[in-house]
Amino acid sequence: MTFEDALTITSLVIASFGGGAIIVVGLSSWLGKLWMGRILQEEKAAIDTKLDSIRHELGLTKSSYEHHLDLILDYYALFYKHYLMCSRAANADTYRSLPDGEMTHTREEYLDNLEDILKEWQAYHGRVRILLPTKLLTIHEAAIGKFNEFRDAIYSFKSSEKQPRKKAVVFKELDEIKDQLESGLREFLRTESLLK
Repeated sequence: MTFEDALTITSLVIASFGGGAIIVVGLSSWLGKLWMGRILQEEKAAIDTKLDSIRHELGLTKSSYEHHLDLILDYYALFYKHYLMCSRAANADTYRSLPDGEMTHTREEYLDNLEDILKEWQAYHGRVRILLPTKLLTIHEAAIGKFNEFRDAIYSFKSSEKQPRKKAVVFKELDEIKDQLESGLREFLRTESLLK
């Protein structure tokens, strides 16, 4: 068999199968590309839908965080205002006001301002109970208990009270709760990681 015979046989086989085979291979290739394109479009649409949903959730989370941040900062400012009022009453019986030099009794000052503080607390208490995570809510409730205990110590305070004075002891415990609350709020708000 010569080379020409082999070429002739090959061309006859290709001619008998080739025309249909070329058409089938071409159509298969075209259909494969068409299906692949449609599948990719469907997958892309599904991914785009999920990304839009995630963007929406992130937007809500950011808005919620900003709103909660303001509420928590206002809550802590009120907490600290009450804490400072307790600090003044716990650490001194009287102090001299400047520039007039008038003596102020911390017990009376504390009791005079207590009603205003309690009204401010009532305005925040419901929102704070919903907003704070369980760990911080537990600390908050402990702080409320200590504030009440401190109030009772101030009511029953007599300057002749033996050392250590109950108001000073209760304030020291309140100070420890304040530190726990500050640490918990920093963790909850992720201030350490956000400010890096």
